[in-house]
Amino acid sequence: MIGVLSSDASAEACRHALAAVQRSVSASQAQPISRSLLREELAPDIVVAVDTPDGWSADLIAWLRARPRKLMVFGNMPIALADYLRYQRAEPSADFTATLATASRSEPAPSGEARESAAVVRYRMFARTLGGDAWHRPFERFDFADEWNNLGFGAIRGDGSMWAVGKPMHVPAEVELAAALIDGERQFSYAALSDAGESSVLWFNRPVGPCDSFEWRLVENFLSGYRAQDSLPCQPVLSELPWGYDAAITSRLDCDEGVESARPLWQAYRQLGVPFTLAVHTQNLNCAEQHRILRELLAERTEGAVLSHTATHAPNWGGTYDNAVAEGMQSAALLEAATGAPVRYAVSPFHQSPPYAMRGLADAGYEGCVGGIIGNDPEFLTARGGALAGMPAGFVAHSQQCMLHGDCLLQGGDPLAIFKQAFDYAYATNTLFGYLDHPFSERYTYGWTDEAQRIDAHKKFIAYIRSKAHKPLFLHEDAALDFLKFRSLAQVAGDGGEFRVLTPGNREAAPATASTALTLGVEYRGAHVPVQPGKPLQ
Repeated sequence: MIGVLSSDASAEACRHALAAVQRSVSASQAQPISRSLLREELAPDIVVAVDTPDGWSADLIAWLRARPRKLMVFGNMPIALADYLRYQRAEPSADFTATLATASRSEPAPSGEARESAAVVRYRMFARTLGGDAWHRPFERFDFADEWNNLGFGAIRGDGSMWAVGKPMHVPAEVELAAALIDGERQFSYAALSDAGESSVLWFNRPVGPCDSFEWRLVENFLSGYRAQDSLPCQPVLSELPWGYDAAITSRLDCDEGVESARPLWQAYRQLGVPFTLAVHTQNLNCAEQHRILRELLAERTEGAVLSHTATHAPNWGGTYDNAVAEGMQSAALLEAATGAPVRYAVSPFHQSPPYAMRGLADAGYEGCVGGIIGNDPEFLTARGGALAGMPAGFVAHSQQCMLHGDCLLQGGDPLAIFKQAFDYAYATNTLFGYLDHPFSERYTYGWTDEAQRIDAHKKFIAYIRSKAHKPLFLHEDAALDFLKFRSLAQVAGDGGEFRVLTPGNREAAPATASTALTLGVEYRGAHVPVQPGKPLQ
């Protein structure tokens, strides 16, 4: 079991850190613990300390020294613990604090270009110790206006919030995983991996850690396999990729203003053997000619899916919980009347996904939602799909921020370079990858010059994915979200002596909503194996 430790002052950050850990290891294997439990013989051997106070250092050091253990520290590194690890804290000046706040923000992106903040996180090759690389993560970046980041990660702030970097800290060069830079000049350490006697410590200088980025893969590898040969405790991690595949991809068109105009791209996807999804804003259903493609798509159950894109496409789901419930219920009823099939999942309008709206969707009977952009609602941007903090079991979220629009094609060099990089990050970190586009309308073509240009770009992107991955799995949204729900309900049981994975109904695989049933995989002590429900992991 993993203990997640925080004071009352950091309770909100702890909720998000706990949910992020649970999305990787299952809800049964991570829970909040009290400070006093650190002093008990029954204390867990893996702990996540979330922005813990300086005065808790002695308890954490004693816990580390008691036997081989793993500690993850998000945010504040308690001062005596920092001394124990040979980290040095620097008190920032008022000028530096103001500079960092400014440097953490990006200009909006013009059409055909990207923009990023002057402040960035740059990883060293030492990150390969945990399966990382020499990654470059801006604190904030945009590919479309001041809303979308097609590379998928959230924003690191400089405002003192739980989404911001903490106090500047400098660690020994040999343990530094990543540093924060401004205009290319190193400012302070952002992440470190230290061995302390028989124990190990992984630190990120942010109260919520990298919960909103592909960097979360470092956390999973630390938990599941780091120093397994030295008898350090390891925790099984449930893979986000179905067993037997090295990539999983889902895509869709959000039907904001048109539906039937999706047909040419659908035909191209059928020729490529790639499933197709439409998310429908139901005011489009006022025209009966928009219904036919939906019924045809759903007739091919394994190759097509239809999701709700709300009833009126209101910003922020209408601004209140009650409006979100109404938007969700009305949309589901209209779609079922038009297609004869129930709707179980939704896509947020403008990708705006405030917490009250997610609670409203769950109460309206939905099983999950797709959304997430860097411009708002940081709670929804999660490295792994699954349950959000404070949401009930059975409702899943999936962040899909990669928008394949003509507006986002680069004007210089390879027009698809950013989209390829987005997939590369997902591929390197075992992440279920999602991207989107929109059907044309009479008013708007989303930056595409014509349908031929759009189809060509989609074909080239799919060809790149297939050239990169050895065994990619393309899924429509229902199948992808069904797998995430199945994974979110699986439970890891046991302790360091013996672990078992219990799946819903002890099924071997998720329901066969895709062309084949999907098996869950688990990573543990350097091995990646298919889950055999109830059987011990070796």
